[in-house]
Amino acid sequence: SSGINAEYGEPQPSCSYGVLCVLSLTGALAWGPPKSPTITVSDQKGEKGGSIDFSFTIEKADKGLDKSQVHIAKASKDHKFTNARFKVQLNGDSSKLTGEASADSLTCDDQSGYIIYYQRIPPPPQHGPPPGSFLLQIEGCQPPDDDKRAPGYPTITVKDQKGEKGGSVSFSFTVEKAESALNKDQIHIDKASKDHKFTNARFKVQLSGDSSKVTGEASADSLTCDDQSGYII
Repeated sequence: SSGINAEYGEPQPSCSYGVLCVLSLTGALAWGPPKSPTITVSDQKGEKGGSIDFSFTIEKADKGLDKSQVHIAKASKDHKFTNARFKVQLNGDSSKLTGEASADSLTCDDQSGYIIYYQRIPPPPQHGPPPGSFLLQIEGCQPPDDDKRAPGYPTITVKDQKGEKGGSVSFSFTVEKAESALNKDQIHIDKASKDHKFTNARFKVQLSGDSSKVTGEASADSLTCDDQSGYII
């Protein structure tokens, strides 16, 4: 079976980098993962002690936009994200939003990679920085390394699955480290709904391996049409 590209919904040989995959049931109508809005932003430069003001745009994909779901996060070297300190004003309608972001009294701590995202931070693509990411460089501070734009993510590989109503499903997946060692407690499977929301999946998961590569075995019994959905590891 084939995978689904999380950004474009196009068939791929397998699902990797943590993208959405679909569990389909025999005799039921399958639906793919929701598409993400298109976010456009450029890299920025500022001066130490100065201020910055820049704009970005968000265009809808499948569903109308909600201003309350637009966020900007700051990326750290250890793969964590925190809320960015930019003041943000949004204008537009449910089809397209224009954002104005600003910050005063810039310091070297503000020099970092950032990501503008809708609802939740997306899985990274196979090549290049994540959609909506940008780099803020502060003059007077040590230039950032090229790879600080977006921290590396583990490579997650899984295939689409099929099952029968009332039956069971069992499948495996792998997680391989990027820069930081893996922590099994940080591996999760979520179920995607048609309205772009995620909940914990009901799969039973067993993990084996070490801090460099983890193999997961996921299973579920008594499958129903409600189990047919897009999922993300």
